[in-house]
Amino acid sequence: MNYMEYLFNPRSIAVIGVSANPSKLGSVIYHKLMKNKKAGILKAEVYPVNPKLSQIGDVKVYPRISSIDNEVDLVVIAVPAESVPEVLREAGENNVKVAIIISGGFAEIGRNDLDRELRKIIEETGIRVLGPNTLGIVDPYTGVDTFFLPTYKPLSDGRIAESLPEVVAGNVAVISQSGALSEVIMDCLKVSGIGIRAIACVGNQVDLSIEDFLEYFAEDRLTKVIATYIEGVRNGRRLLNALVKASSKKPVVILKAGKTEVAKRAAYTHTASMVGNIEVYRGAFKQAGVIEVDNMEEMVDVVKVFSMLEPAKGNKLFVLTNAGGLAVITSDLALNYGLTLPDIPSDMKNILEKMRDEGKIPSIVVIQNPIDLTAQGTSEIFEEVYKIVSSTNYYDLYLLMPSHQPPAVDDTVIDRISKIALQNHHKLVVCEHGESEWSKIIRERFDSLGIPAYSDVKRAIRALSALASYKKPENRFFKDPPKEDKIRWLRDLPDGSLRIEHAVRILNEYDIETPKTILVRDRVELLEESKKISFPVVVKIYSGKITHKTDVGGVIVGVKNLGELEESYRMLENRMRELGLEWEGVMVQEMASGIELLVGSSWDNVFGPTITLGIGGVLTEILRDFSVRVAPVEPEEVIEMVNDLKMKKIFEGFRNIPPVNMEKLSEKISAFSKIIFENPSIKQLEINPLMVYGDKIVAVDVRGIISRT
Repeated sequence: MNYMEYLFNPRSIAVIGVSANPSKLGSVIYHKLMKNKKAGILKAEVYPVNPKLSQIGDVKVYPRISSIDNEVDLVVIAVPAESVPEVLREAGENNVKVAIIISGGFAEIGRNDLDRELRKIIEETGIRVLGPNTLGIVDPYTGVDTFFLPTYKPLSDGRIAESLPEVVAGNVAVISQSGALSEVIMDCLKVSGIGIRAIACVGNQVDLSIEDFLEYFAEDRLTKVIATYIEGVRNGRRLLNALVKASSKKPVVILKAGKTEVAKRAAYTHTASMVGNIEVYRGAFKQAGVIEVDNMEEMVDVVKVFSMLEPAKGNKLFVLTNAGGLAVITSDLALNYGLTLPDIPSDMKNILEKMRDEGKIPSIVVIQNPIDLTAQGTSEIFEEVYKIVSSTNYYDLYLLMPSHQPPAVDDTVIDRISKIALQNHHKLVVCEHGESEWSKIIRERFDSLGIPAYSDVKRAIRALSALASYKKPENRFFKDPPKEDKIRWLRDLPDGSLRIEHAVRILNEYDIETPKTILVRDRVELLEESKKISFPVVVKIYSGKITHKTDVGGVIVGVKNLGELEESYRMLENRMRELGLEWEGVMVQEMASGIELLVGSSWDNVFGPTITLGIGGVLTEILRDFSVRVAPVEPEEVIEMVNDLKMKKIFEGFRNIPPVNMEKLSEKISAFSKIIFENPSIKQLEINPLMVYGDKIVAVDVRGIISRT
């Protein structure tokens, strides 16, 4: 058995902290386990432990773990935080395989010393630990349940009401950094008849982490979909690799909290100031092929659809309803969520039009997708139209909305529709609006048959979109960056802003073209060096103390001849005096034209090197049209990043600018993404703009930071 098997399916469990007071955490957990044992679900032996208690009822209480005659696989610790290290060390020294530390009062309140002590014990004894500060786990298949919250609670009027529903066995694994949210997921899924494979609340993650549980449930045959709630992780690349592994086997639905966080780093480049922590997470989620959701409602809806249905092969949606307004709303939502509504193929359309002509379909029905059967549509007509349209499997997804209010629809529509869908394994979702008794009965009945039903069309569309968007990721591994720079001469450079000549040299080493440029420090040099370039040119202040030269009036574009060049030189010389900065010269650069892109790399505290692609130029931070990935990226991933952009159409060419050579562009950006990864002393590097004109790709301006701290 591996350590996860000892956690979820132990042969014996010791509960430390059992008390004569039944409301104490240790007692609640012990009695829950004994309840499951008496019901025949839990097979493990359960041993209560408390040095101050000799027995509970007629059950012997052991003073210490070492006093238990049999070997203990799992220990559940619910004692004050200060006592936990001693208990954990005894467990490890007595060959206990896994511990769940329920107790709080560790790093979450600033007691990092206690967390460090736990890690030391883990390293010295080899015991594996879940927690501390956790609800632990629930496994309805084996009966291991350490959730200490009450199933029923009294109301102020004396009534007793259900507080935490009894867990129902199913196929949804839940991994959570919040115990409360894991209960909400379980509660909401149970309403739809969806059961839980297991719940794991990771707590402070001094040892076992989200990644360990992702890897476990990825291989678990009882798990069909993994729901994950995360607030933050220590090692982003480990998380990314675990997500890739899990998502390549089954859908992973993830809710990331902290969407307003901004990475706490110096905003030297546009990339660093625009790209916050959540953008990097979202890019990583796309690379891993996981389904990201924005809130708990969406989490439950998407998990539900994957629990009941298999992923779709495409995004072609057919909609059938008897409510015209819903048809219109659905059309708008479908397009917003990446679904298409192709018209009904001609052969099927001919059949339906013939039925309409024969009076089998109401005469006012327009045969197009979506089809609105109007209030005259009966349950039989719903069945017949759905059967005909779905007969050739032209559509990937189906949304049926048989509103029950019109008298023509009765409850037989449920079995009529379900029979066709289940026999043909259709990706069918039902939407039944309203909270009337009829509405609830219809939704509950469809759910019970394995067809997900929703009370709102937006929720239904979101679920269908998730089915269509899930694609198993490429089986790749994200390595940690090296310790030493690949470019050896970088070690001779001091920490701080890169000089332009060094930044250009770095780009050239990765076969990224830069414009022909000359550096001049006086007028004599200007007249001599200007013979080496072609007009028109751009003239820029040369200074290591100015990052964004345009912002201080340090750039003059469209200089057409030597006379204008000399005048530009004088103007920039005066500008430096106004700024009170020492004169270092000007750069004269041949002009490039085309689409202005931003390509930047920066070092994220969680994931390490990242790559950003967006619309460039001086309006970059206003447009905020960009896509982020964990670096390095392959050329195929660059194409996906382009498709993320709102202004992606410009890559197809417009006005007098030809279409972009996407193969060449993706290769250049892929090469750029390797720079920071292969040279860890570079913490930020940005090209803005990267000028793209058909096959011509030129890095017009580049800046960066070196930091070895």
